[in-house]
Amino acid sequence: MSKSLYSSAPLNNDFILKVALHSGALMLAYFVTWELIMPGQRMFMTMLPTLATLFYLPFGIKVISAFFEGWRCIIYMAPGIVIGNFFWVGMPFDTATTYITWLASYGTAPAIFAALDWATQDDRRRVTAGQAWRTMIAGGAAASVAISVLVHVIRHRNIPQDDFILSMLKYMIGDMLGLLLILAILMGLFRYLRKVR
Repeated sequence: MSKSLYSSAPLNNDFILKVALHSGALMLAYFVTWELIMPGQRMFMTMLPTLATLFYLPFGIKVISAFFEGWRCIIYMAPGIVIGNFFWVGMPFDTATTYITWLASYGTAPAIFAALDWATQDDRRRVTAGQAWRTMIAGGAAASVAISVLVHVIRHRNIPQDDFILSMLKYMIGDMLGLLLILAILMGLFRYLRKVR
């Protein structure tokens, strides 16, 4: 019995580490987006709507997490999703709409990457670094469109049609700029680490 528990310890540690990494990155992205980017945006870019951010960093985290972890990313990010919603997003916890929105928002990128793997008959994680970056951007672009449409249909059905389309476009732009910013930061970090070695 003790041997079985001992042999499962590395697995449990790996799971805890991944939850901490993915949820921690998501919460950091929420914090930077709402506490730093949004106030700066309101100060310097008053023409943009309050709820649409120019750089939506949580989207970048969900795409990168989905690329590497597939469907498991939802479990790894779950604490970050709940805490991020509690402190910054503010969707009510007592309605089904909130959980359907979360499923659409965090389940779309893994579905798109799974579809890409199926279409190419290959594992996206076995490609070169350059191909991985391009795959993340392409998958992120598809996820951005799908998530924006789904979330607007689920939560914002009452918006007039012209405003509806414009709102979706603003969210897509914020998503993609957030993803590109995070990828640029990671690329710079990896280059720096290679030079240090």
